[in-house]
Amino acid sequence: MWSWLQDYGPLLLAWAGVQVVLAGALGFWAGWWPWQLRLGAFLVRLASPRPAPLVPRNRPIEQVGADVRRLRDAFGREGVRFAKWEGIRRAYDGVLAEAADTLELSHGLADLPPGADRDFERVRVERLLEDAGLLTRLHAA
Repeated sequence: MWSWLQDYGPLLLAWAGVQVVLAGALGFWAGWWPWQLRLGAFLVRLASPRPAPLVPRNRPIEQVGADVRRLRDAFGREGVRFAKWEGIRRAYDGVLAEAADTLELSHGLADLPPGADRDFERVRVERLLEDAGLLTRLHAA
């Protein structure tokens, strides 16, 4: 629809303009004139480009913080089957990375494979988020 309008829109606008000028010059009856004006206004609105809707890049920090806290509680739960624990771990690492990106903190959660290095990085990012005020400390130090 848009490419058709770009190709033939100027032609339609020119036609409507000629019709308006002819109707004014020849003095057509009054009922014809408002209809042409409405048609011209519609064609102008249709042919004018519309700005793209603004889409936020990131989720609000409140939602990210709520997800971090919820998944932190689920990640610390004991007695969970491995498959569920692994899913929670991946989700928790993802939301930690999202929170760190939103707060513009450096992290390596996406680069490290599962293991001790990733666990240390997770703890480091948790501490950074605690210092930023997004999380509360689990244990008194």
